[in-house]
Amino acid sequence: MKLYQLAFAACLIATPIATTAHFVVPATAAATASALGDLSAMRTIVADAQALVAAKDAAAAKARITEFETAWDQAANDLRGKDASKWDAVDLAADAALDAVRNDAPTADATLTALLAQLDNPGAADAAGVATTDTSGKPVPCEDMLAQYRTVEPKTASLPDADKAKVAELEAKGLERCNADDDKRADDFFAQAIQLIGA
Repeated sequence: MKLYQLAFAACLIATPIATTAHFVVPATAAATASALGDLSAMRTIVADAQALVAAKDAAAAKARITEFETAWDQAANDLRGKDASKWDAVDLAADAALDAVRNDAPTADATLTALLAQLDNPGAADAAGVATTDTSGKPVPCEDMLAQYRTVEPKTASLPDADKAKVAELEAKGLERCNADDDKRADDFFAQAIQLIGA
């Protein structure tokens, strides 16, 4: 073999053959990755509960939402440590959904939708479908949110007793946080109350 042929063969041996590696990111994990980590497993439970509510299988929906509650509570310390404000936002939505499903409230589907939205994007600007931030992303003054709540409060009279009690509880929490100049938490409480009323 001639010298240039030997050199060419050596070059071929030394040069690695290019291969293409394909890395697939699971869609659900990518969709639910957030500051709180991967919440896809919890989201699946909530989506199942919503489907059961739609199918009017109340017993199964209550059992499934309790599974979510257990998983959420077990992960609470870890998730809160990652981002307390975002954990709070999801926790508020979770409380509303748990109450609605367990009391067979007509707002169950809406509260589960709100919870799914928070699991997808913890701390989203809208709480329970009600805008709680201004165009700059800052919390709306809680006095303004309270005024918005007052405009729909009369509709509370037509709610089931369980929902009336929840609205009253959310109002009390909102007032307490507003008096403490905690606009963000107060806004979230008032928004949850507005959503329960169905405005």
